[in-house]
Amino acid sequence: MDEQDCLRFLTLDCFLYDLLAESAAESAPESGKTAPSQEFPPDGKLPSPLDGYIRWQKNKDSQMVQIDCSGEKSEVKSFQELGNIQKTVFNYCEKPGNRSPGTLGASWLVWGQLMLANQSPLRLAQDICTQLNFKGSCPNWQVDLMAEGRLFGATLYELWCPPQGEGEGNGYHLLVCLFDCHWQKSEIQTRVGSLLKHCQLLFLYRHKVVWAFQQSRRLRESLRQPSRLVPQVTNQSLARLGESAVNLTELQDYLRRSLNVLAVYATQLNYLQEQRYTLETNLENYDKRVLILSGLAAELSSELSGQDVGEWQGQEGSLLFEKFSQFAREKYLKQIERDYNSLSPGLLLVENSIKAVESLNQIEQTRSDRRLNTTLTIASVGVATSAVVATVAVADPPQNRDRLEFQVTTTIGSLLLGVLMSVLAWKFGFQKGSKGQSKD
Repeated sequence: MDEQDCLRFLTLDCFLYDLLAESAAESAPESGKTAPSQEFPPDGKLPSPLDGYIRWQKNKDSQMVQIDCSGEKSEVKSFQELGNIQKTVFNYCEKPGNRSPGTLGASWLVWGQLMLANQSPLRLAQDICTQLNFKGSCPNWQVDLMAEGRLFGATLYELWCPPQGEGEGNGYHLLVCLFDCHWQKSEIQTRVGSLLKHCQLLFLYRHKVVWAFQQSRRLRESLRQPSRLVPQVTNQSLARLGESAVNLTELQDYLRRSLNVLAVYATQLNYLQEQRYTLETNLENYDKRVLILSGLAAELSSELSGQDVGEWQGQEGSLLFEKFSQFAREKYLKQIERDYNSLSPGLLLVENSIKAVESLNQIEQTRSDRRLNTTLTIASVGVATSAVVATVAVADPPQNRDRLEFQVTTTIGSLLLGVLMSVLAWKFGFQKGSKGQSKD
């Protein structure tokens, strides 16, 4: 086995993240261990002869499972063993018929120590990538290399293939960390412990940022149909306002349909704004964690004796991880802001159109009520007149008239007189009043 192809402590760590249900997130403590789902392997060490462990942890609204595997116990391994180690990890994180973890995202960390001072970290990192396969996505060094730098006395390479649209692949995220050959085993353990502790949170915030952007893309697609209805609602509102005769039933049906469009549009637009806030919050958390990690690296570097302290300062590590933050702000955050700014005017148009039609509906409803009141008043005048005449006439019938004939004649006469009074009331009273109102 060629020592140029070998590493000490070669290990593959897989970090899988999932969002917790709201009820579970509220009932569980803010951070720490949580009971693992029955779908996944139990917490603890991997069975012999494998060297590694599985660890579960909850962080507020999400949970993480970390699968750490070095294959069979051996201090020195060739990078060519990584393919089999990855298959072992996949066997533990996937079960037929069950939901696999990592719905929020997954990150991979390969770490080890160089055997010789003349080994090339760059060549080894490139060779390591040829051994890995992420569910159909193989690393492409020329395309996927995002950043490289120094941290904790190691050379780091970050590769990332962002998730594509549905049916176009899930992408992957990989960090390769190769420690210099002069470190003692205890020093490697200290640095790896710090790296794993902070990376699990960095990866979490990173995946939340990507997840928020993916959600915003889905919301943008769901807003396409309501956004197409905005011009239709506006044009129909203008047409309604220009009609001389308005049908109240049709107007109210139109209002109901427009309110449905408004409800869907406003809800989806609000969700889009929520994803923007989610992305901003997790980017801030990511940046804070990068600063903490850089500060810790600087503290460790100050403890070195006989070394060039400047080489180990955390500034280079900070720049390494800041590449993602810069990318997310330039592409993800600005894209959501552009989408929201382009879609929000449509909401205002729909609201104003509905308000205009609602005003028209109220005016027409008032007119309709006024006509009804006028009709009832006129009818009341006629009925009252007929009743008075009939009562007076029947109360004192003539002696020389047939009683039945007199009652029939009186009834017909009172009805005719009532109709005449109703016409006169409409002609001289209510019609003049309506003309006066129209002049005003």
